[in-house]
Formats: sequence, structure tokens, C-alpha cells
Amino acid sequence: MKKIALLIVVVFSTFFVSCKYKKQAEYIKQLENAVKEDSLKRVAELEALKAEMQAKIDSLQAACQSGNPQGKFCVITGSFRIQQNADNYVQEMNKLGYKAQIVEAPNGFHLVSTYCASSLREALSELNNARSNIHPDSWIYVK
Repeated sequence: MKKIALLIVVVFSTFFVSCKYKKQAEYIKQLENAVKEDSLKRVAELEALKAEMQAKIDSLQAACQSGNPQGKFCVITGSFRIQQNADNYVQEMNKLGYKAQIVEAPNGFHLVSTYCASSLREALSELNNARSNIHPDSWIYVK
């Protein structure tokens, strides 16, 4: 009788331990799958960002190599959807001593430029000045 009771206890405890192990293994597998899916999403996001940055670099390189004297590099310190806001910002920049002007972007935005140059090197120099003195997120727009 003791042997049967002992056998029943061993069988039940083995079954219980194996169930617990099985649940842990399933949970670990679910975690691994979630991590793998998240990693794939992050890689896709990074690839999209890389492609976007490469397109911007290619655009700048094309503008620099075109040798087009009409092409200008404008330091943009403000970008507005509403014309009146852009006009107000131009007046504000002019009061501060800048020769601000509005550059119309193809996407409908009114870009406020505080400096336009015919060379990228000159525009980069003024960009550093604009980031230090006007707005830290200033950027260069190639016309």
C-alpha cells in the first residue's frame, strides 16, 4: 500500500512539475517571439530613416554638383503653413537686423530664410550662426 501511495505521489508530482515546466517554456517562447518582432520593427524603422537621410544627402550632392548659378542655399529659421505667421516672423527677424525673406516650398509651407548663398560652404557657415543666435533647429533649404 505504501508503495502504491508513493507511486501515486511520484506520478502526480512529476506531472505537476512537467506542467509547470511546459508553461514556463511556452512563456519563454512567447517572450522570444515578442522580442524578435520588436527587433524586426526597429530594423525596419532604422532602414526607413536611413533611406530618408540618404535621399537628403543625394539631393544636396546633386545641387552642389549641378553648378547651377541659379541654385541657392537658404538658411531656414522658421517654417509656416499660414502666410501671416511667416510675414510676422520676417518682420521680427528684420527688426533683429537680418535680411529675412520668404521662400515658398513646393509642399505649401512658407519658409523664412535669414540668409541665402550661392555656395553650400557659405550657407553652412551661416547655418552655424543661425543655430547659435536664432533657432537651434535651423536648417538649409536648396532652391
